[in-house]
Amino acid sequence: MNKINITAIKKYSWLAIPMLFLLYSAPAALDYLFYFPDEKYYTDAVLQMMDKGDYFTPYKADGTHRFYKPIITYWVLMGSYNLFGVSSFTSRLMFWLAGALLTIVVYFMAKSLLKNKKTAILAAFITAANPLVLMGAGRSIPDILLVLFLTVSAWGFLKIMLNERPPGTFYWMAYLGAALAFEVKGLPAAAFAGISMIYLLLNPWKPKKLREIIHPGAIISAIIVALSWFIIMYLKHGTEYLNSFIADQVGYRVSSKTAQVINNAFLGIVNLLAFTLPWLIIAASKPAKLKQYITKGPDERKALLGFIALWVIAVIAMSGAVFRFYDRYLLPVIPLVSLFFGMVIIQSETRFRKPAIKILLAFNSLVLFINLLYAIFIDHGIIIIGGTITGIALFVLIISRNRFIIPGTALANAFLLLWFNGHVLLFAMLMPHPAKQLTQTIQNEQVSDQESVYVYGNIRIASGIRIYSNHQLNVVSMDTLYMLPDKQNHLLVFDKKEEHLLDLENYKLIKGSEEWKRVPAERFPEFLQPAVKKLKKSGTVYYIAKPLEK
Repeated sequence: MNKINITAIKKYSWLAIPMLFLLYSAPAALDYLFYFPDEKYYTDAVLQMMDKGDYFTPYKADGTHRFYKPIITYWVLMGSYNLFGVSSFTSRLMFWLAGALLTIVVYFMAKSLLKNKKTAILAAFITAANPLVLMGAGRSIPDILLVLFLTVSAWGFLKIMLNERPPGTFYWMAYLGAALAFEVKGLPAAAFAGISMIYLLLNPWKPKKLREIIHPGAIISAIIVALSWFIIMYLKHGTEYLNSFIADQVGYRVSSKTAQVINNAFLGIVNLLAFTLPWLIIAASKPAKLKQYITKGPDERKALLGFIALWVIAVIAMSGAVFRFYDRYLLPVIPLVSLFFGMVIIQSETRFRKPAIKILLAFNSLVLFINLLYAIFIDHGIIIIGGTITGIALFVLIISRNRFIIPGTALANAFLLLWFNGHVLLFAMLMPHPAKQLTQTIQNEQVSDQESVYVYGNIRIASGIRIYSNHQLNVVSMDTLYMLPDKQNHLLVFDKKEEHLLDLENYKLIKGSEEWKRVPAERFPEFLQPAVKKLKKSGTVYYIAKPLEK
């Protein structure tokens, strides 16, 4: 290989980060292996918007307005559906790609701020290997888009602070990034932008004057972007929209109970510590060196670390202020925290990386062994076989390249591989999703294409059927209203446990789906078969009721 080719490979080596992220996260992201409850609100809304030809007003599945969140998440999902059709794959595709784009943004942000490619690569890999990022990229909800735009905004503000004469590009990144984040989730984005501006003015290391952080064009454009949809909604729907939005952003969420705020803030701290392992342990493994790195460095470094610390404090405070804490509320600070860990590991002295890699590789060996046995004796499907072969190849690659790659990247890849291997096994055991099984059975049982499908109980099943049928079935969510429809041509879907709530005397019952369907008890060792049978028996079973012919 000649010198030019080697130089080109090194120059574009950063492309491996998003590509590996997409590979490692694919089994969990590209089908409803785990269906996050909030996803139904966005998929149902977009299907309604497309049916009505209304590209500004989100709707609930029953056709009523849903003004709780701004518009960008709906537009991203709608774009995917318009380009590639409606399916479980397209429901998550853009969010999956946004996760990969986030790793690219972190890489270039770190490289731009620190002028150190090794730190940039490690920071991007740490971001990629964070469970909150992996989960966010596998859900069609606003979180991964929020952190993507907020990270762009943080990058812009940091460059404005650290550069004596920052190019105009960074002002546009700071303010437009915040504006787009505002159009994703509303007030939290405004809070991060506000504290960033205050920090630039008041920090003791690299303070800026007010005129130095103002860029009229960027700010005016950001205000237009941030408020345009809100103005359109107010003109179309008036106070109905505004009351609903404010109630969701503040009224329903913000807690006034001191004990609850303290408890949620504590949960925020504990979860942030947990989701930053093992990097937190490695970074703090030599406390004296860490203290020296933080306190004895140049003002630029102190200003950068202070900015990161302020965002961490802000996200914990905002997580504490809500009625109910969710771990995903911590996601906006993960890229900046990853940048901090990358800086410490590359630029200071740490330990415990090798033991951490050995532990993760040991867990990978165990899961790969289980996957191999499962592929040989239990399930011969393409996912488990292909996933196991891919997992083994990646495992060998990590071991063989461990000594030659940037410190910490092997550890990140070992965690990502564990995520991949675990979800390959779970995919083989849990799929197909109940909604997919029901969709296939409904399509087989339909007399014509005109039957309405009335789904009782968990509304996620109704939403899933809409997606798996490519929005071809007329699905009506009955929720907990156990009344039979008056319409002649129809099918009913219900949980076996809810059968007694419906008068099904004039219906034929057909099993529509069963949990653990692809787990054949008879193929397991004899001593495990009773436990597997018990597991299958405890699983949820859905039935389809078809009216008897008169």
